[in-house]
Amino acid sequence: MPSKDSKTPGKDDAKVVKFKANEESRKNVAKKTGGITLTKIVTYVILGLLAIVLVVGVFPSFGTGGQSSSIRFGSYDGNPIEFSFGNYFYRQYQNQAQQNRSGGESASYQIWRSAFESTVFHTALTNMAEAVGIRVAEPTLNRAIIDSGAYHRDGKFDVSVYEQASLESRNQLKTQYQENLPVQMVMEDISTVLTAPGEFSYIVELGDSARSFSYVVFDHEAYPDALAQEYAQNHPSLFTLIDISVITVGDRVQAEELRSAIVAGETTFEDAARMNSLDSFSAEGGRAGTWYLYELQGNFSNPEEVNALFSAQEGEITQAFDAPGGAVLYRVEGSPFLPDFADTEVLADVKTYIGTHETELIASYVEQEAQEFTNLVATEGDFDRAAQRAGVSVISVDATPINVGGSSYLTGFSYTDPRGHLNNLSSDTDAMRTLYTIPVGSVSDPIEADGRFIVAQVTGETGMDAEMREYLELVYPYMSQSQSQQDMIQAVFTSDKLQDNFLMTYMEEIMGIGSN
Repeated sequence: MPSKDSKTPGKDDAKVVKFKANEESRKNVAKKTGGITLTKIVTYVILGLLAIVLVVGVFPSFGTGGQSSSIRFGSYDGNPIEFSFGNYFYRQYQNQAQQNRSGGESASYQIWRSAFESTVFHTALTNMAEAVGIRVAEPTLNRAIIDSGAYHRDGKFDVSVYEQASLESRNQLKTQYQENLPVQMVMEDISTVLTAPGEFSYIVELGDSARSFSYVVFDHEAYPDALAQEYAQNHPSLFTLIDISVITVGDRVQAEELRSAIVAGETTFEDAARMNSLDSFSAEGGRAGTWYLYELQGNFSNPEEVNALFSAQEGEITQAFDAPGGAVLYRVEGSPFLPDFADTEVLADVKTYIGTHETELIASYVEQEAQEFTNLVATEGDFDRAAQRAGVSVISVDATPINVGGSSYLTGFSYTDPRGHLNNLSSDTDAMRTLYTIPVGSVSDPIEADGRFIVAQVTGETGMDAEMREYLELVYPYMSQSQSQQDMIQAVFTSDKLQDNFLMTYMEEIMGIGSN
């Protein structure tokens, strides 16, 4: 929302619009108190409790009464995900705590959450191993322990080192390998699963049909100035401007206290803004400049209350208004006024408003303009010359393979489209089918995208160069394995088998905050 300082009128400006405040509404507004939402309360509580954890330590007391022997955070496929002395969750917690020694407010939460997620994933893969009958034979277990290096001397297994180790440490290492070896086998199987024989060839084939384009865009900017001016004149209140300063704080009570202090002369509006305001205008003493009425409506929890601001007198400090995320005080620096609807900048703002809020009004006109351009190209026989006659800019896009699914194996319009309009269409199957099937050199019919219409010409088609093909052949096996692993992680944590009670359990059992 750009400031409209350049349109601030002089003292003698005659175009002043008077707003009648709804007295009943203003009385009701004055009776409302508090801007604290449930989200804020939860946020403040979590931050405050995390701060306490940093002082008292992050190790659990096993419940508020210290009596429980374990803490259950949920389950996976019926298997409890619980923390108890010496178990997998416990050891993951210890590892995370050793690795994360930073002192931020969220350190405790991150340690516990990481340990929880590791345990969930380990449980899921253990279940898979059991389902297919993977068992760790004693010779395999012994070989893994020997190869671990835990009992090596001079790079080789040493019986004396093993015998000197405590029974507890030996049992811990054995348990660790008994738990992890089946999981490792499952992950190795997943990572080395052979993809379909034709997949790589298919990827190369897509890369071999990379196309380059020239395109033009028709949007709200194509709407005629005369029609935009007519719209503004028929809706003057939306485009009325007001010059304001603002103070944004966390809740309405604080806002009213600041207002009382300013009115009583205990502080100035500017100082109150610098010391208390949460918005970007605080450093300027709250000075915000001039704004359209429609822009300010979004700053009110009740958009109708914007009329109370526009009915305030010059120099007046308004009552506190509830706003998304807090409360706001306004000081009116200049009376509301109408801008010059013949001004180019104002008309651009009006068109932007129409394009955002009156899409149906503008869409039919813009589509017609796009279709007329398509016809003009056919007449002219030259895309660039037609664009010049139509007064639109041509955007060039280098050769790009079709990549509807956003595959990491191929580039996409995010790298080649400087304006991003084709990139916004890249997941639209019908649009991509059109652009990649029409003959090279031909021009598409207008393609609609978020109220805009795009007309594109296919300027060329090239194959994948040898260097890129060699690179893809090199990285494909590794990327394929990584993708398989990511797919598995995603499947586990989005599965209906997972019952995730982490946050509530963390608050109650670790932080000591009861459900009541």
